Amino acid sequence: MGASVLPDWWPYAAGGLGALALLGGSALAWRRRKPAVLRLAAPLAAGGSRAADDAALPRLDLTLEITGATRSVMMFTLGYRLTVANRTERAVNDLGVAVQLASAQRGADNAPAPGAAQRLDRIARVGPHQARSITGDVQLPLSAISLLRQGNAPLFIPLLHVTLEGEGQSAMSRSFVIGPPSASGAGRVHPILLDAPPGGIPGLIAQPLSQPPVQPASAA
Repeated sequence: MGASVLPDWWPYAAGGLGALALLGGSALAWRRRKPAVLRLAAPLAAGGSRAADDAALPRLDLTLEITGATRSVMMFTLGYRLTVANRTERAVNDLGVAVQLASAQRGADNAPAPGAAQRLDRIARVGPHQARSITGDVQLPLSAISLLRQGNAPLFIPLLHVTLEGEGQSAMSRSFVIGPPSASGAGRVHPILLDAPPGGIPGLIAQPLSQPPVQPASAA
């Protein structure tokens, strides 16, 4: 897909971390939240102060791979592989994972709606400097898609919201914009065209947004 089909407001994730922008450069209002504090496993060996233990907050990196995408006359379906990497010296236990697929809307907050997760998973343990992957599929009815247009071509911008929460602790959210990669590189993605017949949509990638939304996507 060439750059000529893109409107001026197309969102991008420059270098994989650009903020989403819509319509004349107006930013979607992502509100900041405090870093999440996940419940950690007890250390294997005694020692160290409580203050030192409390300071050793977990750092979890998320990688999202799109494994497939299809569009029927009624539904957009996205397959994914989510990898959670623990960058700390201590294990993270009983990690709940909520995934929500949404369509970006003009002039809206575009944060995940509370209790609207389409899929819930649980990871029993992520050891120190280890990673765990989960796979799944999420769907979005075409009737729920907020259409955008470039000329006569209908477009939409999928967003995938991921929320992690460990044993009752505060949730942390990360959001990704989904689309085919730009030929120019630099971590940019294009919107998805909806003027083709139903079927598979190959080659989609996910780019993280730089500021996570505040509201958790976990189901009530």
